[in-house]
Amino acid sequence: MKKSIVIIFILMAMVTVAGCTSQSNEEKNKKFTGNNITFEYPADWVIANSQANDTIVAVADPRSVNPQTGYAQTLVVIQKRKGSLYQMYNENYAILFNNSSYQRISEGNITLGSFQALENTYLVTEGDVKKKQMAIWIQRGKEVYVILCSALVNEFDKEKANFDIIINSFKFVGGLSE
Repeated sequence: MKKSIVIIFILMAMVTVAGCTSQSNEEKNKKFTGNNITFEYPADWVIANSQANDTIVAVADPRSVNPQTGYAQTLVVIQKRKGSLYQMYNENYAILFNNSSYQRISEGNITLGSFQALENTYLVTEGDVKKKQMAIWIQRGKEVYVILCSALVNEFDKEKANFDIIINSFKFVGGLSE
């Protein structure tokens, strides 16, 4: 009897301590909502300006800013275009991989929430800067969304957890636009 009371007391103490040390994602992350999408991103990242066409939002790690260019090296850009997923995807990579500055690492199908998506990971060489990029392509109605995660090659794997916060929390909100 005493033994079971001690075990129950220890379990209650463990649950109490675990409850005190846990932190919700909302406290650790910021949230973006706009343009019919919502997602979380790391608390120490910022909304960024993007030079990419069709960008609806970009978030970046301000610690990754290249002092020579003023641009962040670690970022996620979300773009939206009207069109057909497979046609846009195939045309984009036919052109991209025809350029020797781009080298495919992998591609495949993934599921993002209830949506089937395409993923393409590749290396980009711009002068003496080498980046790794992962693009996730999603069709919603007549619109194609691209989530492009980018970092220096030697930083990409370290940033994967931050990219996953964005990708795994990405959701569509609101109705379909025509």
